[in-house]
Amino acid sequence: MPEHRVGLRHGTRDPLESTDVAFGADYNALDRLKRSLAGKLVLTFCLLSAVVMSGMLFALFALTGFSNHWMILAGLSLVSLALATVAFFLVIRRMMIEPLAEITDFAKATNLKRLGARLNLRTGDELEALSHAINRMMQRIDASMKRIQQLAFVDTVTELPNRERLRQEADEALKMSMASNLQGAIIALDVDKFLHVQNTLGQIAGQELLGMVSERLAAAVRASDRIARRETCTSRPALLGRTNGSEFSILLPDVKDATSAGRFAQLISASLRQPFELKNHRIALGASAGIAVFPQDGEVGEDLMRSAELALSHARNAGGGRVVFFTRKLNQQAMQRLMLENEMRAGIEAGQFVAYYQPKIDLGTGRICGCEALMRWEHPKHGLISPARFIPVAEETGMIAAMGYTIMRDAAKAAAGWLRRGMATRVAVNVSAVQFKDGDFVNKVLGVLEETGLPPTLFELEVTESLAMEDPETVGRMLEPIRSRGVRIAMDDFGTGHSNLSQLSQLPFDVFKIDQSFVAALGKERNAPAMIETIIAMAGALNYETVAEGVETPEHAAFLKQRGATIGQGYLFGRPMKGEDFEIFMRDWAETGKAATVGVIPRKTEVRASDIKPAEAGAPVILSKAQLGSGAGGGLASGAPAQPAAAPAESTGVALRARA
Repeated sequence: MPEHRVGLRHGTRDPLESTDVAFGADYNALDRLKRSLAGKLVLTFCLLSAVVMSGMLFALFALTGFSNHWMILAGLSLVSLALATVAFFLVIRRMMIEPLAEITDFAKATNLKRLGARLNLRTGDELEALSHAINRMMQRIDASMKRIQQLAFVDTVTELPNRERLRQEADEALKMSMASNLQGAIIALDVDKFLHVQNTLGQIAGQELLGMVSERLAAAVRASDRIARRETCTSRPALLGRTNGSEFSILLPDVKDATSAGRFAQLISASLRQPFELKNHRIALGASAGIAVFPQDGEVGEDLMRSAELALSHARNAGGGRVVFFTRKLNQQAMQRLMLENEMRAGIEAGQFVAYYQPKIDLGTGRICGCEALMRWEHPKHGLISPARFIPVAEETGMIAAMGYTIMRDAAKAAAGWLRRGMATRVAVNVSAVQFKDGDFVNKVLGVLEETGLPPTLFELEVTESLAMEDPETVGRMLEPIRSRGVRIAMDDFGTGHSNLSQLSQLPFDVFKIDQSFVAALGKERNAPAMIETIIAMAGALNYETVAEGVETPEHAAFLKQRGATIGQGYLFGRPMKGEDFEIFMRDWAETGKAATVGVIPRKTEVRASDIKPAEAGAPVILSKAQLGSGAGGGLASGAPAQPAAAPAESTGVALRARA
């Protein structure tokens, strides 16, 4: 069992309940004592008075022979009463006042630091019984306070110190460090891949694994302490605690330098790489670590822990399995990140996140067959903000769900408007992982179509390959009801993930989108053409359409068309544009066979249906000024102006990733 564990039993009563019971029991004892003492006082006084009176009368009768007995009797009665009173108070002092004074002093001296003190009265009466009742009450209060402290400072799952305990210990270590001019460190540690294992094997298995991890970490901390802090590991041992989820923290009260803290973190991380045996599974984990060195990285314990956790966040974002030291630059970046999050939330409320539309061209006919709705942030102060800046933050914070549904609704509404004005154009929106985990996702998608009046056949959802392969069964179950209504499903960024071909053939997809990285590699990397040809061949075997992203040159378009790609999308055809500009773009393209001059396409890449250069037999199709053509070389369009497709062949999705 780990060194820092504290015995804590689950399923016990409220820690204050036993105290209430103790007080209730002792109140009853006090009530009985009060009635008993009152009776004893009366009886004692009467007995003392009778004894004194009898003695005085006996002496009187012996001396006077009953002469003047009435007057003498009255005087003696007064004297006997006075003597009885004095005797009564002497007895009471011994029987009650002194024991009660001892009880009172005990009560005055009682505090949280003296809950273990006990009364020791030996009067043989109710006061002794009272002292026993008080002792029982103190014992129960002491036990309850210990349990309360345990709940307040001990993690109930791993029985390690919790965040509050670590914070207090860090405060003390920081004070000692400043007084003795020594350095110390806090290591924030996160177990890599733990959440994935827990989601796969279940919550109960995850808790069991967490217990195994905490035990190994405790052993590793003790062993690493003897290696990295040999001189002080006994007098001031390192303290391991669990702070949140799969996150732990290690307090090193003193270290020689920052390098020693880094070596300590590496030793701890290495201990988690050894596989765990759980339910017939061998589970290999790892760790990311962030280190804050005090006193320079924080003035109080909370600041130190925050600095270490900030460094840990950067270690995770860098891919995990790393050790990162806190720097002031990281703090500045964190503040900028916080400001960005606040502005994004305000932007969602103000409707600053809007859809921009990028055209997709049928490589066989040269017609516009759809568009992709890309998310853009129109900031009132900074203008158009790059998706590369806000999309990762939106995904991490969960804001991507609200933003994604907004773009989905706006895109469907725009496409429905184009349809009413005679332009049937399929629009595609991308689905984020956060949206996909929404239990009401299917109803929300169908609700958008019903609300906007857009036919399902003119709507397309894009799901990334990595998301689809993460849980193919769930993906298929959620997408099938939508696809059965006529909505098309595209696998985005195909070729960048790890698809299982047997599972891939069973998923309800209609389109493969060739990732733009493959298209950009044409002419630069030797294997790029073969990779694209493989994807196109696979799509053809599965009867899927293919959309090639990132088409920027006529050579790209010619190569893709010759190899059998269905649709092209990229700057060669048009940049993302606002809805009203895209409508002008479509009309101009259909009427003149070239791109609309609305400032979205550079003049040098203006597309004309007549810009055709026939290719030599067996040679790639090369277009002179544009990417569309027909004729002997397999041009992309006829000489006549292209007309809008009645049933668009392809579309795109809300680019919830960073795209230009």
